[in-house]
Amino acid sequence: MAIEEIAGSSGDEEFEGSATFVLDFIHLKAAFEDVAAQIEEDHGSWLGFAAEQAISDQTFLSRVGPGGMLSKRVKIELGQVRRALGCVLVSMAWTATSTPFLFPHLEADLEFSEVEPGNVRIEMRGSYRAPLGTLGERIDRLIMHRMAESTVRAFLVGVSDELQRRIGRSAGA
Repeated sequence: MAIEEIAGSSGDEEFEGSATFVLDFIHLKAAFEDVAAQIEEDHGSWLGFAAEQAISDQTFLSRVGPGGMLSKRVKIELGQVRRALGCVLVSMAWTATSTPFLFPHLEADLEFSEVEPGNVRIEMRGSYRAPLGTLGERIDRLIMHRMAESTVRAFLVGVSDELQRRIGRSAGA
């Protein structure tokens, strides 16, 4: 019996159930305009490790997760970069590339904002629906939400590290 039959899903349906929200942020020691320039000039490459393979200007294949065997290959799709109220915003979504019916589809916004001169906050806020209905929601409450939070944190650290590297390289040039 295929796992799709066990799960009762072909993978094409929308996930049902309530949305689960994730929010995390990290600070980057850099000038806001330097960070904004990196985001606006080279759409997506600032994802660094998260942009393992570019499919298009705004779509990338990557691994996300806390690391090792706990990471999952996903397709990351970025929206247009936009400025609003003194920050740079990028909408994004990621979907597992294999067995997507077993993994949540995440939709989120990345926000880059100046906290104070020389200090930029990179914030990710989004939501996902646990797959597999009520069973998936229970598993999510027990353990998977912590995995989601760790995945978001690892993603933010990777983006911050890549931006720091790029800004340091351009400052040294």
